[in-house]
Amino acid sequence: MLCPKCLSQIPDASLFCNLCGKPIHGEPEKTDRKFSPVLFVALVIIGLFLLVRYFAGSRASNQMVAAAIHTPITLRDETQNLPAAHYRSISVQPPYNGNLDVTLDVVRGNPLDVFLVDSSQMDIMKRTNDWGPIQGNLDFSATKTTTYHRTARVNQGTYFLVLRDTSLGIFSSSSTDVSVKAVLNP
Repeated sequence: MLCPKCLSQIPDASLFCNLCGKPIHGEPEKTDRKFSPVLFVALVIIGLFLLVRYFAGSRASNQMVAAAIHTPITLRDETQNLPAAHYRSISVQPPYNGNLDVTLDVVRGNPLDVFLVDSSQMDIMKRTNDWGPIQGNLDFSATKTTTYHRTARVNQGTYFLVLRDTSLGIFSSSSTDVSVKAVLNP
Protein backbone atom coordinates (compact mmCIF):
# COMPACT_ATOMS: atom_id res chain seq x y z
CA MET A 1 0.00 0.00 0.00
CA LEU A 2 1.19 3.58 -0.71
CA CYS A 3 1.08 6.58 1.66
CA PRO A 4 -1.37 9.15 0.24
CA LYS A 5 0.96 12.00 1.33
CA CYS A 6 4.51 10.97 0.48
CA LEU A 7 3.71 7.93 -1.78
CA SER A 8 6.18 5.66 0.06
CA GLN A 9 5.48 1.93 0.38
CA ILE A 10 3.94 0.98 3.81
CA PRO A 11 2.46 -2.25 5.22
CA ASP A 12 -1.23 -2.83 4.42
CA ALA A 13 -2.48 -2.72 8.04
CA SER A 14 -0.75 0.60 8.87
CA LEU A 15 -2.70 3.53 10.22
CA PHE A 16 0.20 5.98 9.88
CA CYS A 17 3.03 6.35 7.40
CA ASN A 18 6.40 5.08 8.70
CA LEU A 19 8.22 7.83 6.77
CA CYS A 20 6.15 11.06 7.10
CA GLY A 21 3.96 10.09 10.09
CA LYS A 22 0.71 11.23 8.46
CA PRO A 23 -2.50 9.21 8.96
CA ILE A 24 -3.28 6.84 6.10
CA HIS A 25 -7.02 7.42 6.03
CA GLY A 26 -6.83 11.22 6.17
CA GLU A 27 -7.17 13.66 9.04
CA PRO A 28 -9.85 12.82 11.57
CA GLU A 29 -12.93 14.81 10.79
CA LYS A 30 -13.65 17.70 13.09
CA THR A 31 -17.22 17.65 14.30
CA ASP A 32 -19.11 20.86 14.91
CA ARG A 33 -20.22 20.40 18.51
CA LYS A 34 -23.39 22.17 19.49
CA PHE A 35 -24.13 23.33 23.00
CA SER A 36 -26.35 20.70 24.58
CA PRO A 37 -29.55 21.96 26.25
CA VAL A 38 -29.01 19.45 29.04
CA LEU A 39 -25.55 20.84 29.66
CA PHE A 40 -26.96 24.38 29.70
CA VAL A 41 -29.62 23.48 32.28
CA ALA A 42 -27.02 21.71 34.42
CA LEU A 43 -24.77 24.78 34.32
CA VAL A 44 -27.66 27.08 35.28
CA ILE A 45 -28.59 24.86 38.24
CA ILE A 46 -24.98 24.72 39.40
CA GLY A 47 -24.73 28.51 39.04
CA LEU A 48 -27.89 29.09 41.10
CA PHE A 49 -26.68 26.65 43.73
CA LEU A 50 -23.35 28.48 43.99
CA LEU A 51 -25.12 31.84 44.14
CA VAL A 52 -27.36 30.70 47.00
CA ARG A 53 -24.38 29.17 48.80
CA TYR A 54 -22.48 32.43 48.37
CA PHE A 55 -25.28 34.41 49.99
CA ALA A 56 -26.22 31.64 52.43
CA GLY A 57 -26.90 32.90 55.89
CA SER A 58 -27.97 36.36 54.80
CA ARG A 59 -31.51 37.30 55.68
CA ALA A 60 -32.38 38.31 52.11
CA SER A 61 -31.25 35.00 50.60
CA ASN A 62 -33.04 32.99 53.29
CA GLN A 63 -36.26 34.90 52.62
CA MET A 64 -35.86 34.47 48.86
CA VAL A 65 -35.44 30.70 49.19
CA ALA A 66 -38.28 30.40 51.74
CA ALA A 67 -40.62 32.39 49.49
CA ALA A 68 -39.79 30.25 46.48
CA ILE A 69 -40.49 26.94 48.20
CA HIS A 70 -43.10 28.15 50.75
CA THR A 71 -41.32 27.25 53.97
CA PRO A 72 -41.67 29.13 57.27
CA ILE A 73 -40.03 32.54 57.11
CA THR A 74 -39.26 35.13 59.77
CA LEU A 75 -40.44 38.49 58.47
CA ARG A 76 -39.55 40.54 61.55
CA ASP A 77 -37.56 39.85 64.70
CA GLU A 78 -36.56 43.11 66.35
CA THR A 79 -37.06 45.47 69.26
CA GLN A 80 -38.76 48.81 68.64
CA ASN A 81 -38.82 51.93 70.80
CA LEU A 82 -42.07 53.86 70.88
CA PRO A 83 -42.38 57.30 72.57
CA ALA A 84 -45.39 57.86 74.85
CA ALA A 85 -48.55 59.08 73.06
CA HIS A 86 -47.20 58.07 69.62
CA TYR A 87 -47.63 55.26 67.15
CA ARG A 88 -45.21 53.27 65.01
CA SER A 89 -45.99 51.23 61.90
CA ILE A 90 -43.87 48.20 61.06
CA SER A 91 -43.97 46.89 57.51
CA VAL A 92 -44.78 43.19 57.14
CA GLN A 93 -44.65 41.80 53.58
CA PRO A 94 -45.69 38.15 53.24
CA PRO A 95 -44.24 36.79 49.96
CA TYR A 96 -46.96 34.10 49.77
CA ASN A 97 -50.40 33.36 51.27
CA GLY A 98 -50.05 31.75 54.68
CA ASN A 99 -50.56 31.95 58.42
CA LEU A 100 -49.01 35.04 59.97
CA ASP A 101 -47.88 34.51 63.56
CA VAL A 102 -47.21 37.77 65.45
CA THR A 103 -45.76 37.95 68.96
CA LEU A 104 -45.24 41.22 70.86
CA ASP A 105 -43.83 41.65 74.35
CA VAL A 106 -43.51 45.02 76.06
CA VAL A 107 -40.04 44.81 77.56
CA ARG A 108 -40.31 48.17 79.34
CA GLY A 109 -42.98 50.82 79.29
CA ASN A 110 -46.68 51.31 78.61
CA PRO A 111 -49.39 48.95 77.33
CA LEU A 112 -50.03 49.24 73.59
CA ASP A 113 -52.90 49.09 71.13
CA VAL A 114 -52.14 46.83 68.14
CA PHE A 115 -53.60 46.85 64.62
CA LEU A 116 -52.73 45.03 61.41
CA VAL A 117 -53.78 47.10 58.38
CA ASP A 118 -53.12 47.10 54.65
CA SER A 119 -51.49 50.05 52.87
CA SER A 120 -54.81 51.80 52.05
CA GLN A 121 -55.83 51.78 55.73
CA MET A 122 -52.37 53.02 56.68
CA ASP A 123 -52.88 56.08 54.48
CA ILE A 124 -56.15 56.85 56.36
CA MET A 125 -54.41 56.38 59.73
CA LYS A 126 -51.74 58.91 58.76
CA ARG A 127 -54.33 61.56 57.81
CA THR A 128 -56.56 61.40 60.89
CA ASN A 129 -56.38 61.10 64.66
CA ASP A 130 -59.71 59.24 64.79
CA TRP A 131 -58.81 55.58 64.37
CA GLY A 132 -62.30 54.34 65.25
CA PRO A 133 -63.41 53.64 61.67
CA ILE A 134 -60.16 51.86 60.72
CA GLN A 135 -60.93 48.50 59.14
CA GLY A 136 -57.87 46.56 60.28
CA ASN A 137 -57.61 42.78 60.43
CA LEU A 138 -59.75 41.96 63.48
CA ASP A 139 -57.75 38.79 64.14
CA PHE A 140 -54.77 40.98 65.03
CA SER A 141 -56.43 43.83 66.95
CA ALA A 142 -55.76 44.37 70.65
CA THR A 143 -56.02 47.23 73.14
CA LYS A 144 -53.85 48.07 76.14
CA THR A 145 -51.77 44.91 75.96
CA THR A 146 -48.27 44.13 77.24
CA THR A 147 -48.09 40.58 75.89
CA TYR A 148 -49.61 39.69 72.56
CA HIS A 149 -49.72 36.58 70.38
CA ARG A 150 -52.00 36.19 67.37
CA THR A 151 -52.08 33.87 64.35
CA ALA A 152 -54.34 34.25 61.31
CA ARG A 153 -54.38 33.59 57.58
CA VAL A 154 -53.18 36.50 55.37
CA ASN A 155 -52.67 36.92 51.66
CA GLN A 156 -49.47 37.93 49.93
CA GLY A 157 -49.01 41.70 50.02
CA THR A 158 -47.96 44.64 52.16
CA TYR A 159 -49.33 45.08 55.65
CA PHE A 160 -48.44 47.33 58.54
CA LEU A 161 -48.37 46.25 62.15
CA VAL A 162 -49.34 49.45 63.96
CA LEU A 163 -48.33 49.88 67.60
CA ARG A 164 -49.95 52.80 69.44
CA ASP A 165 -49.17 54.11 72.89
CA THR A 166 -52.20 56.03 74.16
CA SER A 167 -50.71 56.77 77.59
CA LEU A 168 -50.57 60.41 78.67
CA GLY A 169 -49.42 62.35 81.66
CA ILE A 170 -47.32 61.53 84.64
CA PHE A 171 -48.66 57.96 84.89
CA SER A 172 -46.87 56.81 81.74
CA SER A 173 -43.30 55.85 81.03
CA SER A 174 -41.46 58.22 78.74
CA SER A 175 -41.16 55.50 76.08
CA THR A 176 -41.89 51.85 75.48
CA ASP A 177 -39.55 49.12 74.29
CA VAL A 178 -41.40 46.30 72.55
CA SER A 179 -40.07 43.05 71.12
CA VAL A 180 -41.71 42.24 67.75
CA LYS A 181 -41.60 38.89 65.98
CA ALA A 182 -43.59 38.05 62.83
CA VAL A 183 -43.33 34.60 61.21
CA LEU A 184 -45.14 33.42 58.09
CA ASN A 185 -46.01 29.72 57.85
CA PRO A 186 -47.47 27.99 54.77
